[in-house]
Amino acid sequence: MRIAGEQAEINRRMILSTLVAAAPLMWSVTSQAGTKVSQPAVHYQGSPKDGQECDTCGHFAAPHSCKLVDGDISPKGWCRLWAKKAA
Repeated sequence: MRIAGEQAEINRRMILSTLVAAAPLMWSVTSQAGTKVSQPAVHYQGSPKDGQECDTCGHFAAPHSCKLVDGDISPKGWCRLWAKKAA
């Protein structure tokens, strides 16, 4: 039974050390929260893909913008960040 307790302690230590190690990265990401990604970085295209298009994405901001991708965005476009708009 002692082994289970030791295993739990190791898991807690690993989780805490991972969180501490990840803190600088998380700080960096949150400090850049207003920065948008370039169109080439997300493979943006001006036409739909597999029935997915920007105007059905939760990130799309009408008439021609995106919350995550920089530049002019076509409502009928698509990129890798596409996520179905919440109902």
